[in-house]
Amino acid sequence: MGFIIALIIIIVIILISYGLLYYLGRKQTKINSELDEKKQDIMAIPVADKLYTIRNKNVSGNTQRVFEAEQAKWQTIKQYKLPEIEAALVQAQADTDKFSLIKARQTAEKTETLIEETFKEVTAINQVLQEILDSEHENEEYYQKTYQAYAEIRKQLLAHGYAYEDSQEVLKKNLSYIELDFTKYNAMMNDGDFMGAHEILDQTNEDIMTLQAMMKEIPNLYEKIENVYMEQLEDIRSGYAQLEEMAFQFPVDVHVPDEIKQVEKNIDRAREAVREADLTEAKQLLTATEVQIDRTYEFMQVELDAKDYIEKNQGSLQQRLSQIKQSNRYGSLEIDRVSQSYMLHENELGRMQDFADRLDRLSDKLESVNQRLGAHAIAYSDMEKVYKTTYEDLASIEKAQSHIVSTLVELKQKEKEARSTLYAFHLDIRNMKRRVGHYHLPGLSDEYLDKFFATEDLVDDFERKMNRVKLDMVEIDKMIQQLSDQMEDLDQETETLIDHALLTEQSIQYANRFRADYPEINQAIKWADHLFHDSYDYTGAYQVMSQAIDKIDPMASKNVANQYQKDKQNRLI
Repeated sequence: MGFIIALIIIIVIILISYGLLYYLGRKQTKINSELDEKKQDIMAIPVADKLYTIRNKNVSGNTQRVFEAEQAKWQTIKQYKLPEIEAALVQAQADTDKFSLIKARQTAEKTETLIEETFKEVTAINQVLQEILDSEHENEEYYQKTYQAYAEIRKQLLAHGYAYEDSQEVLKKNLSYIELDFTKYNAMMNDGDFMGAHEILDQTNEDIMTLQAMMKEIPNLYEKIENVYMEQLEDIRSGYAQLEEMAFQFPVDVHVPDEIKQVEKNIDRAREAVREADLTEAKQLLTATEVQIDRTYEFMQVELDAKDYIEKNQGSLQQRLSQIKQSNRYGSLEIDRVSQSYMLHENELGRMQDFADRLDRLSDKLESVNQRLGAHAIAYSDMEKVYKTTYEDLASIEKAQSHIVSTLVELKQKEKEARSTLYAFHLDIRNMKRRVGHYHLPGLSDEYLDKFFATEDLVDDFERKMNRVKLDMVEIDKMIQQLSDQMEDLDQETETLIDHALLTEQSIQYANRFRADYPEINQAIKWADHLFHDSYDYTGAYQVMSQAIDKIDPMASKNVANQYQKDKQNRLI
């Protein structure tokens, strides 16, 4: 029983395997059939018919070279690739029939790739061949359109040749070149070189468009030369002639006649370029002409503007020079007068003399250019530069002179302020003496007295310097600064001395209430009293008492000081 079941299973497996092989075989056969249909699609492309048709037209030139190249490609495909495809298809089907399905599938895949490549190549060959066949008819339409454009510009040139003046010959020559191209085209078409003929038409059409553009621009260029540049040239000539009649001169590096000649040369060259139909060169030359004309106009306009400037400033500049000379003389006299009362340190008189010399040189220079102007020996623009430079020099001299004079004027005011300051110093010294005496202090330290008497001596020295016949205000200014600092320092020290003396007394009064309970207070008071009355060290005495009372009450010295400052402020009020 088991044997029968096993046999049945084996039979079923065999039947299933056979069925699967049959199914896969049928599927591969279908694939092979589809590939054969694609091969037939390649064969259906009418490359051979087109080759035959073109061969019978007896093509030549570029067309023949293209035809032969495509024919060679077709022969390669026909002799090698198509048989290879056919053999591969037969092999694929044979493998399928033998149920070598894996091998059959691999062969089919390679065949499909080969078929696709071949189809693209054959399609490309067919396209090129079709273009060759179409070119004959397309060329005819292209020719008619191109010839129509040629006929229109030829008609325009013949009917309106006067508008092109001397350029007619060049334009007619270009037309003749185009006519020769048409002749070449017809010859190529008759010889069967359709593609070469098409290239001729492309070039001819481009030449016609170029000629059309030239015929449009040439009249405009002639009109511009005659009605713009020639008119401007005549205007420049006329303007320069008028300036010559008025005896105008120009700077040594400006040659207006040469500029005019260059304009003439550029116009002639531009006209010649237009005649030769070299429009790029003509435009460049006209641009250069425009620049040259503007430059020449500018040269002449500069002189006209300079003439207006000279006429407006000739009198005022001379007047300005005279005013500053007068100021120089006044300044010199003022320096001489002030120098009798004050020491001068900046060589003021020598500087004023230098200014006087510079003014004389400016006057001589101005007179020289005015004489040259009268003799028509200088350009107005050169003279304008001299005038402007002179104005700048005069402004510089006037500023420097004014500064010297204003400094001299300040000396008197400085003297007045110095005397007022001297009086204030004397008053400060007396006030300090009175303040110290007011509190009946037992004495003053040697250090303080030295500083006080040194300051007092310096004030006396300051007074002696102020009583001189000839004051040195620079020295006095330095002395005032020194005394101000020293007086401020002495005043601060005096204030501190008085404050500490009074604070010592108040601290002792505060401490007296604790003498019975704190023996150390008695010692502090005795020591402070010694410093106060024997050494006149009021700061030291105050420090001794502050430390002593702070041991009893940490806020004691601060409270005493605050009360003292409050009382002091009330006294000031």
